[in-house]
Amino acid sequence: MALQNIFIEIAVAIRAALGFWAYPPLSAVVVLLVSIIISLTSNLVNRHFIDYDRLKRSREEINKYNAMKKQVKEEADPRARRKLELKIKRRERYIMKLQGEVSKQSFVPMLVTIIPFMLVFTIMNGVFVDPGLAFPPNAIPAPVLWSPLNFGQLLGPFGLGFGWQYGQWVDTGPYAPGVPFMGMGLLYIYWYIICSFTMNMIIQKLLGTTMTSAYG
Repeated sequence: MALQNIFIEIAVAIRAALGFWAYPPLSAVVVLLVSIIISLTSNLVNRHFIDYDRLKRSREEINKYNAMKKQVKEEADPRARRKLELKIKRRERYIMKLQGEVSKQSFVPMLVTIIPFMLVFTIMNGVFVDPGLAFPPNAIPAPVLWSPLNFGQLLGPFGLGFGWQYGQWVDTGPYAPGVPFMGMGLLYIYWYIICSFTMNMIIQKLLGTTMTSAYG
């Protein structure tokens, strides 16, 4: 409970410091900057911990091993099949070691980054809330960006939860008056996903940390 109060105090302080930047459309810029920082941090951590060339070679060895296991099932010649089985048996321990290294290189960066990122999202969840309502657990998230498109109507059942319509919000404080059922307000988490997906691709290309280079 004390930890929750600390997060609440931090979120309230950040929201007060942001001022109008905590409300749309400026709040969308803040979330964009957060997504850039998180994507950049994540890729720098990956670049430090992951040897992409070695990971690529390991994946190639594992793929060859799996191809041999598939081939032995399709081999009709008993002598050829026996040779493949012996070759697979000899490489089994080595491949298991490679698989462990691949899992470790994937797990360590996630372990290093997931806790800070969870803290960031916890705080953001308290920053972008409706100003007319009390703070959590009574407050509800507020949109950070108004879109001219109504994704709920365009996507049908797949658009549920993507955002909130103008008509579902009371026009208070910095919120501009809206027309009910026209347009869609994107919550910070959905806008963050859009920004993060885009920025992560760009940063991966710049830093050479794309996993396609590691998996071949």
